[in-house]
Amino acid sequence: MGKKNEKAGTVFFKIAGVIIAAVFAAAVIYPLVFIVMSSLKTNNDIIMNPFGMASFNPGNYFRAWNIAHIGRYFLSSAYVSLMSLLISLLVIIPAAYALGKLKPHFGKIIMAVLLSGMFITSEMTTIPNFTLLKSWGMYNTHWGLILPYVAAAMVLGIYILAGYVELMPREIEEAALIDGAGVFRTMVSIDLPMMLPPVVTVAILSFQNFWSEFYWALIIIQSNALKTLPLGMMNFQSQYATDYGILSAGIVIMTIPLVALYIFGSERFVGGVTAGALKG
Repeated sequence: MGKKNEKAGTVFFKIAGVIIAAVFAAAVIYPLVFIVMSSLKTNNDIIMNPFGMASFNPGNYFRAWNIAHIGRYFLSSAYVSLMSLLISLLVIIPAAYALGKLKPHFGKIIMAVLLSGMFITSEMTTIPNFTLLKSWGMYNTHWGLILPYVAAAMVLGIYILAGYVELMPREIEEAALIDGAGVFRTMVSIDLPMMLPPVVTVAILSFQNFWSEFYWALIIIQSNALKTLPLGMMNFQSQYATDYGILSAGIVIMTIPLVALYIFGSERFVGGVTAGALKG
């Protein structure tokens, strides 16, 4: 009887776990499905039949992309986000490798100084950053966004990668050094492929922050031609507040890159997060 009760209890908890997971999944997925459905409907259909689909109007995407200039804002955000991500990884990977593997003098002090940056909010650095970038001629330019984005991404990125690199086995590196490979070649040819899971994790988290950042972009960008998607969506929402079909199409366009990034990088993202958890 005891074993039967134990098996029954195990089955019950498994079923309960599946049900709870399904409820949470539905709570996450349904808003996405709803907004996609709304983006393909006429405005009258959204108002009269919000949970059904009596019309099909894909022209909302054309109007949002061209007439409402979402396409221009999208391309501007893509340039800023991808350039910021590229520069960030070029800085973060060698810095994390040096701190985690090469163990330089005062490495722990350097890491402590970097981690202290996590306690500095963007509001605290607004005035000095604005003054500095304006003196460099970067006010109302994309580089006025890229440089602060790169600086902000370095702290968490170096912390995640340095912890992972520290746990990597040294035997392969020692063999490569014996064969005459230098530090840079060893990092690129041997260690970097093993670092892909946390690198993808850092890339996804950084790109998400770059893509959705609003506060600093609102301060540094004034020209309508240079506005990123979050800034453009602010004007877009006020202009098309009553046309829910076009508004929904704009929201879908804004979320597509993030959803695609998580879908294609989900496996390595989970691996990177797990690696960080194991270190902790």
